[in-house]
This record gives sequence, structure tokens and C-alpha cells, in this order.
Amino acid sequence: MSWTFDHLAFNTADGQTLQEDFAKLLGLKPGRRPPIPFPGRWLYQDEHAVVHVIERPLPDDTELSHIAFRTDEPAETVLQRVRESGLPYQLAQVPGEGIAQIFVQMPGGLVIELDAKAQLSP
Repeated sequence: MSWTFDHLAFNTADGQTLQEDFAKLLGLKPGRRPPIPFPGRWLYQDEHAVVHVIERPLPDDTELSHIAFRTDEPAETVLQRVRESGLPYQLAQVPGEGIAQIFVQMPGGLVIELDAKAQLSP
């Protein structure tokens, strides 16, 4: 199974400032975001959204939400591997995109998002 880095996601109360900082530092530009049911924005390098900003109230500053990777393997194959790992996970879909998302809780609190094309059934 082959993986490619997809994006980093951050939680922040101030998406505009984070967007401006990434623009100044890395030249990232805001772009299209699917109709995900919570506020946020996606920041692009060329045609790829490499930073996802999740806008939500936080007691402190910006925090890392998760690191995402994608594969061309079927989502059911990825899900089987995750189940066999014994690690806790949650399933989601990118609305209108046909992308299955598997959020895996790693030891130490890190969350890894695994993206694959297909519909998933719980």
C-alpha cells in the first residue's frame, strides 16, 4: 500500500490570521472547500490544498488537528488494515467528493487521516 502526504489541519479561533500567516510565509492561497458542515478554509499550493483550517473556539492558540495521507487503494482495504491494527478510529466522507476519510487515533494523541476513494459503510 502506497501513501502520499495530503495535508495538515489546524484548529484555530482566528482562521483569517492563520491564512494570512501561511500566505506571507509559504505563499499559500485560499481556494475551494467542499461543503463540510463546520466553518473553515483550505489553503492551496498550486492545485493542492496542503493546509486545512478548522475554525472553532479554542481556549489557547492554534493547535494541530491532524495529518492526512492519501492512497489509491480502495477504502475498504484501508479500513480493514485499520481494524486489524486495533487502533481507535472514526469514519467520515468528504461531501460530494467520493473520498472516504478514516481518522485514526495514534498513541500520544496524534490523529492521522487516511483518505481513499470510495464509499464506506460502518
